Amino acid sequence: MSLRLYALLTVAVLFVAACGGGGVAPPPPSGTGTVTGTVTVAALQALAAAVGNPVPARPLRQSLNRPVYVPDRLMVKFRSGVAASAAAAVHQRAQAMVVRTIERLDVQVVRLAAGVSAEAAMAAYRGSGLVEYVERVGYAYRMITPNDPMYSSQWHYPQINLPQAWDVTTGGAVIVAVLDTGIRFDHPDLGGVTVTGYDFFDDDSNPTDPGCPNIDPSDPSHGTHVSGTVAARTNNGIGVAGVNWGGVAQTKIMPLRVLGEDPPDFCGVGTYDDIADAITHAADKGAKVINMSLGGSEGNTTVDNAITYARNRGVTLVAAAGNDSCGPVSYPARNSQVIAVAATTNTNQRASYSNCGPELDVAAPGGSSAAGVLSTTWSPSGGHTYLSFQGTSMATPHVAGLVALMISRGFTSPTTIQAQLESTATGLGAPGKDNEFGAGLVNAALAISGGPSAGRMRAFSGLISGTTISVQSNVVFVQSNGTFTITAAQAGTKSVFAWQDFNGNGVIDAGDYYGRTDGVVITDGGMTSGVAVTVNRYTGPTITPMGIMVVR
Repeated sequence: MSLRLYALLTVAVLFVAACGGGGVAPPPPSGTGTVTGTVTVAALQALAAAVGNPVPARPLRQSLNRPVYVPDRLMVKFRSGVAASAAAAVHQRAQAMVVRTIERLDVQVVRLAAGVSAEAAMAAYRGSGLVEYVERVGYAYRMITPNDPMYSSQWHYPQINLPQAWDVTTGGAVIVAVLDTGIRFDHPDLGGVTVTGYDFFDDDSNPTDPGCPNIDPSDPSHGTHVSGTVAARTNNGIGVAGVNWGGVAQTKIMPLRVLGEDPPDFCGVGTYDDIADAITHAADKGAKVINMSLGGSEGNTTVDNAITYARNRGVTLVAAAGNDSCGPVSYPARNSQVIAVAATTNTNQRASYSNCGPELDVAAPGGSSAAGVLSTTWSPSGGHTYLSFQGTSMATPHVAGLVALMISRGFTSPTTIQAQLESTATGLGAPGKDNEFGAGLVNAALAISGGPSAGRMRAFSGLISGTTISVQSNVVFVQSNGTFTITAAQAGTKSVFAWQDFNGNGVIDAGDYYGRTDGVVITDGGMTSGVAVTVNRYTGPTITPMGIMVVR
Protein backbone atom coordinates (compact mmCIF):
# COMPACT_ATOMS: atom_id res chain seq x y z
CA MET A 1 0.00 0.00 0.00
CA SER A 2 1.16 3.54 -0.64
CA LEU A 3 0.91 6.12 2.11
CA ARG A 4 -1.81 7.98 0.16
CA LEU A 5 -3.72 5.18 -1.50
CA TYR A 6 -4.61 1.58 -0.80
CA ALA A 7 -4.38 -0.60 -3.88
CA LEU A 8 -4.09 -4.06 -5.30
CA LEU A 9 -2.04 -5.24 -8.24
CA THR A 10 -2.22 -8.55 -10.02
CA VAL A 11 -0.09 -10.16 -12.65
CA ALA A 12 -1.89 -12.31 -15.18
CA VAL A 13 -1.25 -14.25 -18.27
CA LEU A 14 -4.37 -14.65 -20.40
CA PHE A 15 -4.56 -17.78 -22.45
CA VAL A 16 -7.61 -19.20 -24.23
CA ALA A 17 -8.16 -22.67 -25.67
CA ALA A 18 -6.90 -23.14 -29.19
CA CYS A 19 -9.05 -24.85 -31.78
CA GLY A 20 -8.61 -28.50 -32.53
CA GLY A 21 -7.89 -29.29 -36.09
CA GLY A 22 -5.33 -30.40 -38.54
CA GLY A 23 -6.00 -33.86 -39.86
CA VAL A 24 -3.69 -36.34 -41.48
CA ALA A 25 -1.65 -34.76 -44.25
CA PRO A 26 -0.28 -36.43 -47.37
CA PRO A 27 3.36 -37.57 -47.31
CA PRO A 28 5.48 -34.47 -46.68
CA PRO A 29 7.87 -33.01 -49.24
CA SER A 30 11.52 -33.78 -48.65
CA GLY A 31 13.91 -31.22 -47.21
CA THR A 32 13.74 -28.66 -44.45
CA GLY A 33 13.47 -24.91 -44.10
CA THR A 34 13.50 -22.18 -41.47
CA VAL A 35 10.56 -20.32 -39.91
CA THR A 36 10.81 -16.99 -38.12
CA GLY A 37 8.08 -15.09 -36.35
CA THR A 38 6.74 -13.57 -33.17
CA VAL A 39 4.67 -14.83 -30.25
CA THR A 40 2.21 -12.43 -28.61
CA VAL A 41 -0.45 -12.72 -25.96
CA ALA A 42 -4.08 -11.86 -26.68
CA ALA A 43 -4.26 -8.05 -26.89
CA LEU A 44 -6.87 -5.59 -25.66
CA GLN A 45 -9.41 -4.99 -28.42
CA ALA A 46 -12.94 -4.34 -27.20
CA LEU A 47 -11.91 -1.83 -24.59
CA ALA A 48 -9.64 0.06 -26.97
CA ALA A 49 -12.69 1.37 -28.81
CA ALA A 50 -14.15 2.68 -25.57
CA VAL A 51 -11.07 4.55 -24.39
CA GLY A 52 -9.56 5.59 -27.72
CA ASN A 53 -6.78 4.13 -29.80
CA PRO A 54 -3.67 3.14 -27.86
CA VAL A 55 -0.48 5.10 -28.25
CA PRO A 56 1.39 3.75 -31.32
CA ALA A 57 3.90 1.10 -30.41
CA ARG A 58 7.44 2.41 -30.28
CA PRO A 59 10.41 0.28 -31.33
CA LEU A 60 12.04 -2.00 -28.80
CA ARG A 61 15.49 -1.22 -27.56
CA GLN A 62 18.17 -1.57 -30.19
CA SER A 63 19.85 -4.46 -28.42
CA LEU A 64 16.78 -6.65 -28.86
CA ASN A 65 16.96 -6.08 -32.61
CA ARG A 66 20.61 -7.06 -32.81
CA PRO A 67 21.39 -10.44 -34.35
CA VAL A 68 21.42 -13.43 -32.04
CA TYR A 69 23.92 -15.52 -34.01
CA VAL A 70 27.08 -14.97 -36.05
CA PRO A 71 25.75 -15.87 -39.51
CA ASP A 72 28.74 -17.87 -40.79
CA ARG A 73 30.11 -19.54 -37.65
CA LEU A 74 29.43 -22.87 -35.97
CA MET A 75 30.98 -24.78 -33.09
CA VAL A 76 31.50 -28.49 -33.69
CA LYS A 77 32.51 -31.27 -31.32
CA PHE A 78 33.28 -34.66 -32.82
CA ARG A 79 32.77 -37.90 -30.96
CA SER A 80 35.71 -39.35 -29.07
CA GLY A 81 38.11 -41.25 -31.28
CA VAL A 82 37.16 -39.69 -34.63
CA ALA A 83 40.30 -39.47 -36.79
CA ALA A 84 41.45 -36.05 -37.96
CA SER A 85 41.12 -37.13 -41.58
CA ALA A 86 37.49 -38.21 -41.05
CA ALA A 87 36.71 -34.93 -39.32
CA ALA A 88 38.29 -33.01 -42.18
CA ALA A 89 36.09 -34.86 -44.66
CA VAL A 90 32.99 -33.91 -42.69
CA HIS A 91 34.09 -30.26 -42.64
CA GLN A 92 34.56 -30.40 -46.40
CA ARG A 93 31.07 -31.83 -46.97
CA ALA A 94 29.61 -29.10 -44.78
CA GLN A 95 31.60 -26.50 -46.75
CA ALA A 96 33.25 -25.20 -43.62
CA MET A 97 36.80 -24.35 -42.57
CA VAL A 98 38.23 -24.63 -39.06
CA VAL A 99 39.30 -21.22 -37.79
CA ARG A 100 40.14 -22.09 -34.18
CA THR A 101 39.99 -24.89 -31.65
CA ILE A 102 38.97 -24.60 -28.01
CA GLU A 103 41.51 -27.12 -26.80
CA ARG A 104 40.19 -27.83 -23.31
CA LEU A 105 36.72 -28.59 -24.68
CA ASP A 106 37.87 -30.24 -27.91
CA VAL A 107 35.52 -27.95 -29.82
CA GLN A 108 36.30 -26.64 -33.30
CA VAL A 109 35.01 -23.28 -34.47
CA VAL A 110 34.32 -23.24 -38.20
CA ARG A 111 33.55 -20.57 -40.79
CA LEU A 112 31.06 -21.46 -43.52
CA ALA A 113 31.70 -20.87 -47.17
CA ALA A 114 29.88 -17.96 -48.78
CA GLY A 115 26.24 -18.75 -49.49
CA VAL A 116 26.07 -21.77 -47.15
CA SER A 117 23.31 -21.49 -44.57
CA ALA A 118 23.94 -22.45 -40.97
CA GLU A 119 20.96 -24.80 -41.09
CA ALA A 120 22.30 -26.70 -44.10
CA ALA A 121 25.76 -27.01 -42.60
CA MET A 122 24.40 -28.20 -39.26
CA ALA A 123 22.33 -30.83 -41.06
CA ALA A 124 25.47 -32.05 -42.82
CA TYR A 125 27.36 -32.35 -39.56
CA ARG A 126 24.56 -34.17 -37.80
CA GLY A 127 24.07 -36.50 -40.73
CA SER A 128 27.66 -37.69 -40.58
CA GLY A 129 27.14 -39.71 -37.42
CA LEU A 130 30.57 -38.56 -36.22
CA VAL A 131 29.52 -35.37 -34.47
CA GLU A 132 28.62 -35.23 -30.77
CA TYR A 133 27.01 -31.82 -31.23
CA VAL A 134 27.03 -28.76 -33.45
CA GLU A 135 25.65 -25.38 -32.50
CA ARG A 136 25.60 -21.83 -33.70
CA VAL A 137 27.91 -19.13 -32.35
CA GLY A 138 25.79 -16.56 -30.54
CA TYR A 139 26.57 -12.92 -29.96
CA ALA A 140 27.05 -11.49 -26.48
CA TYR A 141 26.48 -7.79 -25.87
CA ARG A 142 27.54 -5.41 -23.16
CA MET A 143 24.95 -4.43 -20.57
CA ILE A 144 22.58 -1.96 -22.16
CA THR A 145 20.87 0.87 -20.34
CA PRO A 146 17.33 1.78 -21.39
CA ASN A 147 17.07 5.13 -23.19
CA ASP A 148 14.07 6.26 -21.15
CA PRO A 149 15.10 9.75 -19.98
CA MET A 150 13.89 9.25 -16.40
CA TYR A 151 15.54 5.85 -15.99
CA SER A 152 18.54 7.46 -14.33
CA SER A 153 16.21 8.52 -11.49
CA GLN A 154 14.94 4.98 -10.96
CA TRP A 155 17.51 4.12 -8.28
CA HIS A 156 15.33 1.24 -7.19
CA TYR A 157 16.19 -0.96 -10.19
CA PRO A 158 19.98 -1.14 -9.77
CA GLN A 159 19.38 -1.71 -6.06
CA ILE A 160 17.90 -5.15 -6.83
CA ASN A 161 20.40 -5.93 -9.65
CA LEU A 162 17.70 -5.60 -12.27
CA PRO A 163 19.98 -4.27 -15.07
CA GLN A 164 22.06 -7.46 -14.80
CA ALA A 165 18.87 -9.52 -15.07
CA TRP A 166 17.91 -7.57 -18.21
CA ASP A 167 21.06 -8.90 -19.85
CA VAL A 168 19.36 -12.30 -19.70
CA THR A 169 15.67 -11.47 -20.10
CA THR A 170 13.46 -8.42 -20.32
CA GLY A 171 10.31 -10.45 -19.85
CA GLY A 172 8.17 -12.64 -22.03
CA ALA A 173 4.64 -13.37 -23.14
CA VAL A 174 3.24 -13.02 -19.63
CA ILE A 175 0.19 -11.08 -18.50
CA VAL A 176 0.29 -9.22 -15.21
CA ALA A 177 -3.21 -8.64 -13.86
CA VAL A 178 -3.24 -5.49 -11.73
CA LEU A 179 -5.93 -5.44 -9.03
CA ASP A 180 -5.97 -1.77 -8.21
CA THR A 181 -7.69 1.54 -8.94
CA GLY A 182 -7.65 0.79 -12.67
CA ILE A 183 -5.26 2.11 -15.29
CA ARG A 184 -5.00 4.98 -17.73
CA PHE A 185 -4.76 3.20 -21.07
CA ASP A 186 -3.84 6.42 -22.85
CA HIS A 187 -0.74 7.12 -20.76
CA PRO A 188 2.10 7.57 -23.28
CA ASP A 189 4.28 5.00 -21.49
CA LEU A 190 1.59 2.33 -21.25
CA GLY A 191 0.26 2.14 -24.80
CA GLY A 192 -0.02 -1.42 -26.08
CA VAL A 193 0.82 -3.14 -22.78
CA THR A 194 -2.67 -4.28 -21.74
CA VAL A 195 -5.05 -7.15 -22.30
CA THR A 196 -8.76 -7.12 -21.58
CA GLY A 197 -9.56 -6.44 -17.93
CA TYR A 198 -12.66 -5.71 -15.87
CA ASP A 199 -14.00 -3.12 -13.41
CA PHE A 200 -15.27 -4.98 -10.33
CA PHE A 201 -15.74 -1.73 -8.42
CA ASP A 202 -18.39 -0.43 -10.85
CA ASP A 203 -19.23 -3.83 -12.35
CA ASP A 204 -18.55 -2.99 -15.97
CA SER A 205 -16.05 -3.88 -18.66
CA ASN A 206 -14.02 -0.66 -18.57
CA PRO A 207 -11.33 -0.61 -15.86
CA THR A 208 -10.09 2.87 -16.72
CA ASP A 209 -9.06 4.72 -13.55
CA PRO A 210 -11.41 7.73 -13.23
CA GLY A 211 -9.33 9.22 -10.43
CA CYS A 212 -10.91 10.74 -7.34
CA PRO A 213 -12.79 13.70 -8.89
CA ASN A 214 -15.22 14.38 -6.04
CA ILE A 215 -12.84 14.18 -3.09
CA ASP A 216 -9.43 15.14 -4.51
CA PRO A 217 -9.03 15.72 -8.29
CA SER A 218 -5.27 16.00 -7.78
CA ASP A 219 -5.01 12.52 -6.29
CA PRO A 220 -2.76 10.49 -8.65
CA SER A 221 -3.66 7.12 -10.12
CA HIS A 222 -2.27 4.38 -7.91
CA GLY A 223 -3.05 1.61 -10.39
CA THR A 224 -1.29 3.43 -13.22
CA HIS A 225 1.79 3.90 -11.02
CA VAL A 226 1.90 0.23 -10.05
CA SER A 227 1.34 -0.85 -13.67
CA GLY A 228 4.25 1.28 -14.84
CA THR A 229 6.60 -0.40 -12.37
CA VAL A 230 5.55 -3.82 -13.61
CA ALA A 231 5.69 -3.20 -17.36
CA ALA A 232 5.99 0.37 -18.64
CA ARG A 233 7.09 0.63 -22.26
CA THR A 234 10.87 0.59 -21.99
CA ASN A 235 13.64 1.86 -24.24
CA ASN A 236 11.02 3.86 -26.12
CA GLY A 237 12.74 7.19 -25.58
CA ILE A 238 10.17 8.58 -23.16
CA GLY A 239 9.41 8.46 -19.47
CA VAL A 240 10.49 5.55 -17.31
CA ALA A 241 11.42 1.88 -17.53
CA GLY A 242 9.43 -1.07 -16.18
CA VAL A 243 10.70 -4.18 -14.42
CA ASN A 244 9.42 -6.03 -17.50
CA TRP A 245 9.85 -4.29 -20.82
CA GLY A 246 6.16 -4.12 -21.68
CA GLY A 247 5.12 -4.02 -25.29
CA VAL A 248 3.37 -5.63 -28.19
CA ALA A 249 5.12 -9.00 -27.97
CA GLN A 250 6.18 -8.84 -24.36
CA THR A 251 4.73 -8.64 -20.86
CA LYS A 252 1.13 -7.39 -20.66
CA ILE A 253 -1.01 -6.01 -17.88
CA MET A 254 -4.56 -7.16 -17.16
CA PRO A 255 -6.16 -4.24 -15.27
CA LEU A 256 -8.76 -5.36 -12.75
CA ARG A 257 -10.29 -2.39 -10.93
CA VAL A 258 -11.20 -3.22 -7.34
CA LEU A 259 -10.61 0.16 -5.68
CA GLY A 260 -12.26 3.51 -6.18
CA GLU A 261 -13.72 6.67 -4.69
CA ASP A 262 -15.99 6.34 -1.66
CA PRO A 263 -17.39 9.83 -0.93
CA PRO A 264 -17.18 11.77 1.20
CA ASP A 265 -13.98 10.50 2.76
CA PHE A 266 -11.93 7.98 0.83
CA CYS A 267 -9.95 7.62 -2.39
CA GLY A 268 -8.73 4.14 -3.27
CA VAL A 269 -10.97 1.95 -1.16
CA GLY A 270 -12.40 -1.45 -2.07
CA THR A 271 -14.12 -4.49 -0.62
CA TYR A 272 -13.08 -8.07 -0.01
CA ASP A 273 -15.84 -9.48 -2.20
CA ASP A 274 -14.56 -7.57 -5.23
CA ILE A 275 -11.02 -8.66 -4.43
CA ALA A 276 -12.02 -12.32 -4.17
CA ASP A 277 -13.97 -12.07 -7.42
CA ALA A 278 -11.02 -10.42 -9.17
CA ILE A 279 -8.57 -13.05 -7.94
CA THR A 280 -10.65 -15.92 -9.34
CA HIS A 281 -11.27 -13.98 -12.56
CA ALA A 282 -7.56 -13.43 -13.04
CA ALA A 283 -6.83 -17.12 -12.47
CA ASP A 284 -9.56 -18.20 -14.89
CA LYS A 285 -8.31 -15.80 -17.57
CA GLY A 286 -4.72 -16.99 -17.37
CA ALA A 287 -3.05 -14.88 -14.69
CA LYS A 288 0.14 -16.47 -13.45
CA VAL A 289 1.03 -13.67 -11.03
CA ILE A 290 -1.32 -11.61 -8.89
CA ASN A 291 0.07 -8.48 -7.27
CA MET A 292 -2.01 -7.03 -4.45
CA SER A 293 -0.81 -3.58 -3.43
CA LEU A 294 -3.59 -3.16 -0.88
CA GLY A 295 -4.49 -4.51 2.47
CA GLY A 296 -6.94 -4.64 5.34
CA SER A 297 -6.62 -5.45 8.98
CA GLU A 298 -8.87 -8.51 9.14
CA GLY A 299 -8.57 -11.89 7.48
CA ASN A 300 -11.35 -13.21 5.26
CA THR A 301 -12.37 -16.78 4.46
CA THR A 302 -13.73 -15.93 1.00
CA VAL A 303 -10.53 -14.17 -0.02
CA ASP A 304 -8.55 -17.06 1.48
CA ASN A 305 -10.54 -19.46 -0.68
CA ALA A 306 -9.98 -17.29 -3.74
CA ILE A 307 -6.25 -17.31 -3.04
CA THR A 308 -6.29 -21.11 -2.76
CA TYR A 309 -8.28 -21.32 -6.00
CA ALA A 310 -5.68 -19.22 -7.82
CA ARG A 311 -2.72 -20.95 -6.25
CA ASN A 312 -4.08 -24.35 -7.28
CA ARG A 313 -4.10 -23.07 -10.84
CA GLY A 314 -0.42 -22.22 -10.77
CA VAL A 315 -0.75 -18.54 -9.88
CA THR A 316 1.85 -16.78 -7.75
CA LEU A 317 0.28 -14.14 -5.50
CA VAL A 318 2.18 -11.13 -4.16
CA ALA A 319 0.88 -8.55 -1.67
CA ALA A 320 1.98 -5.44 0.21
CA ALA A 321 2.86 -5.81 3.88
CA GLY A 322 1.27 -2.47 4.81
CA ASN A 323 2.34 0.98 5.97
CA ASP A 324 1.62 1.07 9.69
CA SER A 325 5.18 1.68 10.93
CA CYS A 326 6.06 -1.86 11.95
CA GLY A 327 2.47 -2.73 12.77
CA PRO A 328 1.20 -6.24 12.00
CA VAL A 329 1.48 -7.47 8.41
CA SER A 330 -1.69 -6.55 6.52
CA TYR A 331 -4.14 -8.97 4.94
CA PRO A 332 -3.99 -10.66 2.42
CA ALA A 333 -0.18 -10.41 2.60
CA ARG A 334 -0.17 -12.46 5.79
CA ASN A 335 -1.94 -15.37 4.11
CA SER A 336 0.72 -18.11 3.92
CA GLN A 337 0.03 -18.71 0.22
CA VAL A 338 0.85 -15.08 -0.64
CA ILE A 339 4.34 -13.57 -0.92
CA ALA A 340 4.36 -10.73 1.61
CA VAL A 341 6.57 -7.79 0.62
CA ALA A 342 8.23 -5.29 2.96
CA ALA A 343 9.69 -1.98 1.78
CA THR A 344 13.27 -0.70 1.82
CA THR A 345 14.77 2.74 1.27
CA ASN A 346 17.49 3.81 -1.17
CA THR A 347 20.02 3.03 1.58
CA ASN A 348 18.75 -0.53 2.07
CA GLN A 349 17.16 0.25 5.40
CA ARG A 350 13.69 -0.81 6.38
CA ALA A 351 11.34 1.96 5.35
CA SER A 352 9.99 3.51 8.54
CA TYR A 353 6.40 2.90 7.47
CA SER A 354 6.88 -0.76 6.47
CA ASN A 355 5.07 -3.31 8.63
CA CYS A 356 6.83 -6.09 10.49
CA GLY A 357 6.14 -9.68 11.40
CA PRO A 358 7.03 -13.32 10.86
CA GLU A 359 4.72 -13.47 7.84
CA LEU A 360 7.12 -11.33 5.76
CA ASP A 361 8.75 -13.21 2.90
CA VAL A 362 10.95 -10.70 1.01
CA ALA A 363 11.66 -6.99 0.75
CA ALA A 364 11.87 -4.65 -2.24
CA PRO A 365 12.40 -0.91 -2.80
CA GLY A 366 9.44 1.12 -1.58
CA GLY A 367 11.19 4.44 -1.14
CA SER A 368 11.02 7.20 1.44
CA SER A 369 10.37 10.92 1.58
CA ALA A 370 14.00 11.43 0.52
CA ALA A 371 13.80 9.17 -2.54
CA GLY A 372 10.57 7.64 -3.78
CA VAL A 373 9.78 5.08 -6.47
CA LEU A 374 9.33 6.82 -9.82
CA SER A 375 6.66 5.56 -12.23
CA THR A 376 3.74 6.48 -14.48
CA THR A 377 0.59 8.11 -13.13
CA TRP A 378 -2.34 10.46 -13.88
CA SER A 379 -4.88 12.60 -12.10
CA PRO A 380 -8.09 14.40 -13.20
CA SER A 381 -6.52 17.79 -12.56
CA GLY A 382 -2.95 17.09 -13.62
CA GLY A 383 -3.31 14.67 -16.51
CA HIS A 384 -0.54 12.24 -17.44
CA THR A 385 2.71 12.55 -15.55
CA TYR A 386 5.44 10.70 -13.67
CA LEU A 387 5.67 10.87 -9.88
CA SER A 388 7.64 9.31 -7.05
CA PHE A 389 5.52 7.44 -4.52
CA GLN A 390 6.56 5.67 -1.34
CA GLY A 391 4.97 2.65 0.28
CA THR A 392 4.85 -1.12 0.34
CA SER A 393 2.49 -0.72 -2.63
CA MET A 394 5.52 0.44 -4.59
CA ALA A 395 7.71 -2.41 -3.33
CA THR A 396 5.18 -5.08 -4.30
CA PRO A 397 5.17 -4.58 -8.12
CA HIS A 398 8.96 -4.92 -8.11
CA VAL A 399 8.45 -8.45 -6.81
CA ALA A 400 5.47 -9.23 -9.05
CA GLY A 401 7.40 -7.95 -12.05
CA LEU A 402 10.39 -10.06 -11.06
CA VAL A 403 8.15 -13.12 -10.82
CA ALA A 404 7.04 -12.43 -14.41
CA LEU A 405 10.71 -12.30 -15.44
CA MET A 406 11.25 -15.62 -13.67
CA ILE A 407 8.35 -17.17 -15.56
CA SER A 408 10.00 -16.16 -18.83
CA ARG A 409 13.08 -18.13 -17.69
CA GLY A 410 11.18 -21.35 -16.95
CA PHE A 411 10.14 -21.01 -13.30
CA THR A 412 6.46 -21.93 -13.32
CA SER A 413 5.52 -23.41 -9.92
CA PRO A 414 4.46 -20.85 -7.26
CA THR A 415 6.28 -22.91 -4.64
CA THR A 416 9.48 -22.98 -6.67
CA ILE A 417 9.22 -19.28 -7.48
CA GLN A 418 8.89 -18.29 -3.83
CA ALA A 419 11.72 -20.59 -2.78
CA GLN A 420 13.97 -19.12 -5.49
CA LEU A 421 13.12 -15.55 -4.49
CA GLU A 422 13.90 -16.25 -0.84
CA SER A 423 17.04 -18.32 -1.38
CA THR A 424 18.61 -15.69 -3.67
CA ALA A 425 17.59 -12.62 -1.63
CA THR A 426 20.25 -10.44 0.00
CA GLY A 427 19.94 -10.65 3.77
CA LEU A 428 19.61 -7.26 5.44
CA GLY A 429 18.60 -8.22 8.97
CA ALA A 430 19.17 -11.15 11.28
CA PRO A 431 20.40 -14.41 9.73
CA GLY A 432 17.65 -16.32 7.97
CA LYS A 433 14.17 -14.84 7.86
CA ASP A 434 13.52 -11.91 10.17
CA ASN A 435 10.54 -9.75 11.07
CA GLU A 436 11.68 -6.64 9.18
CA PHE A 437 12.89 -7.93 5.78
CA GLY A 438 11.74 -11.54 5.56
CA ALA A 439 14.45 -13.43 3.66
CA GLY A 440 15.94 -10.13 2.50
CA LEU A 441 16.05 -7.76 -0.47
CA VAL A 442 15.16 -9.51 -3.73
CA ASN A 443 18.06 -9.97 -6.15
CA ALA A 444 16.74 -10.04 -9.72
CA ALA A 445 19.95 -11.28 -11.34
CA LEU A 446 20.16 -14.29 -9.05
CA ALA A 447 16.42 -14.96 -8.97
CA ILE A 448 16.22 -15.57 -12.73
CA SER A 449 19.29 -17.81 -12.80
CA GLY A 450 19.08 -21.53 -13.26
CA GLY A 451 15.55 -21.68 -14.55
CA PRO A 452 14.44 -25.10 -15.86
CA SER A 453 14.61 -25.09 -19.67
CA ALA A 454 11.53 -27.31 -19.96
CA GLY A 455 9.45 -24.53 -18.42
CA ARG A 456 10.39 -21.87 -20.94
CA MET A 457 8.14 -20.96 -23.86
CA ARG A 458 9.06 -22.93 -26.97
CA ALA A 459 8.16 -22.83 -30.64
CA PHE A 460 8.13 -25.59 -33.26
CA SER A 461 6.34 -26.66 -36.43
CA GLY A 462 4.49 -29.80 -37.39
CA LEU A 463 1.01 -31.23 -37.88
CA ILE A 464 -1.87 -31.65 -35.45
CA SER A 465 -4.38 -34.46 -35.74
CA GLY A 466 -7.04 -34.53 -33.07
CA THR A 467 -5.15 -34.32 -29.81
CA THR A 468 -1.72 -35.33 -31.12
CA ILE A 469 0.96 -33.07 -32.56
CA SER A 470 3.64 -34.55 -34.78
CA VAL A 471 6.61 -32.27 -34.17
CA GLN A 472 8.52 -31.84 -37.43
CA SER A 473 11.27 -29.35 -36.59
CA ASN A 474 13.77 -28.44 -33.96
CA VAL A 475 12.14 -27.05 -30.83
CA VAL A 476 13.45 -23.56 -30.04
CA PHE A 477 13.08 -21.08 -27.21
CA VAL A 478 10.97 -17.98 -27.75
CA GLN A 479 13.17 -14.96 -27.04
CA SER A 480 12.29 -12.27 -24.49
CA ASN A 481 11.12 -9.92 -27.26
CA GLY A 482 8.71 -12.58 -28.51
CA THR A 483 10.72 -13.66 -31.56
CA PHE A 484 11.64 -17.18 -32.59
CA THR A 485 13.63 -18.92 -35.33
CA ILE A 486 12.58 -22.52 -35.94
CA THR A 487 15.25 -24.58 -37.69
CA ALA A 488 15.13 -27.94 -39.48
CA ALA A 489 11.43 -27.46 -40.19
CA GLN A 490 10.10 -30.15 -42.50
CA ALA A 491 8.97 -28.72 -45.82
CA GLY A 492 5.27 -28.55 -46.65
CA THR A 493 2.17 -26.80 -45.34
CA LYS A 494 2.42 -26.98 -41.56
CA SER A 495 1.22 -25.45 -38.34
CA VAL A 496 3.52 -23.39 -36.13
CA PHE A 497 3.07 -23.86 -32.39
CA ALA A 498 4.09 -21.94 -29.26
CA TRP A 499 3.82 -23.64 -25.87
CA GLN A 500 4.84 -23.12 -22.26
CA ASP A 501 4.45 -26.20 -20.09
CA PHE A 502 3.45 -24.73 -16.72
CA ASN A 503 3.07 -27.96 -14.80
CA GLY A 504 6.05 -29.66 -16.45
CA ASN A 505 4.18 -32.84 -17.41
CA GLY A 506 5.23 -32.84 -21.07
CA VAL A 507 1.73 -32.43 -22.52
CA ILE A 508 -0.40 -29.42 -23.39
CA ASP A 509 -3.17 -29.26 -20.83
CA ALA A 510 -5.26 -26.89 -18.73
CA GLY A 511 -3.30 -23.87 -17.53
CA ASP A 512 -0.45 -24.11 -20.04
CA TYR A 513 0.18 -21.30 -22.50
CA TYR A 514 -0.51 -22.47 -26.03
CA GLY A 515 -1.12 -21.08 -29.48
CA ARG A 516 -1.08 -22.26 -33.08
CA THR A 517 -0.97 -20.74 -36.55
CA ASP A 518 -2.05 -23.01 -39.41
CA GLY A 519 -1.31 -22.99 -43.12
CA VAL A 520 2.36 -21.99 -42.90
CA VAL A 521 4.17 -22.96 -46.10
CA ILE A 522 7.73 -24.15 -45.52
CA THR A 523 10.01 -24.71 -48.51
CA ASP A 524 13.12 -26.84 -48.86
CA GLY A 525 16.11 -24.66 -48.02
CA GLY A 526 13.93 -21.57 -47.72
CA MET A 527 12.96 -19.18 -44.95
CA THR A 528 9.35 -18.43 -44.05
CA SER A 529 9.22 -15.11 -42.22
CA GLY A 530 6.69 -13.08 -40.30
CA VAL A 531 4.65 -15.91 -38.77
CA ALA A 532 2.55 -14.55 -35.91
CA VAL A 533 1.41 -16.91 -33.15
CA THR A 534 -0.99 -15.71 -30.45
CA VAL A 535 -0.80 -17.66 -27.19
CA ASN A 536 -3.61 -17.94 -24.68
CA ARG A 537 -4.32 -19.85 -21.51
CA TYR A 538 -5.22 -23.35 -22.62
CA THR A 539 -8.43 -24.94 -21.32
CA GLY A 540 -9.14 -27.70 -23.86
CA PRO A 541 -8.47 -31.44 -23.93
CA THR A 542 -4.94 -32.71 -23.39
CA ILE A 543 -2.74 -32.48 -26.48
CA THR A 544 0.34 -34.68 -26.75
CA PRO A 545 3.36 -33.41 -28.74
CA MET A 546 5.18 -36.34 -30.30
CA GLY A 547 8.78 -36.20 -31.43
CA ILE A 548 10.20 -33.37 -29.32
CA MET A 549 13.91 -34.14 -29.46
CA VAL A 550 15.93 -30.93 -29.37
CA VAL A 551 15.52 -27.72 -27.41
CA ARG A 552 17.71 -24.79 -28.46
